[in-house]
Amino acid sequence: MFGTLKKLAYAARVLLSRRGEAETIDVCGRPTLIFSGGNGPPFVYLHSTLGESNRWLPFYDKWAATFTTYVPTHPGFHTSGGFDRIDTIEDMAFHYVELFDTLGLDQVCLGGVSLGGWIAAEFACRWPERVAKLWISGSPGFWVADEPLPDLFRHVNDPRKVRELLFADPDGAMADLVLGRPGEERTDEQVLSAYQSLTALARLIWDRPYSPKLGSRLHRVKCPVLLLWGDTDRLVPPAYGREYAKHLPQAEFRTIKDCGHLGMFEREGEFVEAIRAFCRGT
Repeated sequence: MFGTLKKLAYAARVLLSRRGEAETIDVCGRPTLIFSGGNGPPFVYLHSTLGESNRWLPFYDKWAATFTTYVPTHPGFHTSGGFDRIDTIEDMAFHYVELFDTLGLDQVCLGGVSLGGWIAAEFACRWPERVAKLWISGSPGFWVADEPLPDLFRHVNDPRKVRELLFADPDGAMADLVLGRPGEERTDEQVLSAYQSLTALARLIWDRPYSPKLGSRLHRVKCPVLLLWGDTDRLVPPAYGREYAKHLPQAEFRTIKDCGHLGMFEREGEFVEAIRAFCRGT
């Protein structure tokens, strides 16, 4: 009962989050779905492989109270096209510099979760002058021999294992909200989203879920950096945040207690406020 009430409460918050508006823009021939809303310095959120970008969510609404917030959808996810021309994380980074050019964004606060954070890091290495602040959460990009990444593809048909990888509390209401309750039939939208996510992930990281060159390039990032990890992230453990910190001496590394891979859902308040305060410089 408690989980059902929490799910209904979150759905109500989604309906009440009204700052964001959706449009599809052309980025060098690639139709790109993007939500935007709010007022203030430009702030760009790059979504995770979960694909949490097809609607305006409450945590976006919180950032939009302080920033002009942009939530683009990666090529290959939802209705964004052009994935046939995307083979690597570097290709994703080039897509985003062309998106920023299209939007007239000279410099932004940039960050993302998981896959999105890795793309943000690659972007900041190549165009450091375009990034005022960089934040990364739960992101791969390195190979950490002592804590190798779990094989997500191996566990994709094991719902229990996926919940354990993504959430500190795999039996909690938020895990039910994001992934559906155990045994619950998935909607067509959820099935399509999962298919798109796995297809994109397979193309981008199947052979190598890291970049052997990333560490040698991060010295180009000169802006302030926040590395924000869930302390019980089992998909991309905190050791990966510490690896980023080795190459970014200006970075602040922080963990959120009792939080897994998806801090924007599991510990929304602390997650959003940490990033808001960092990007505001407070």
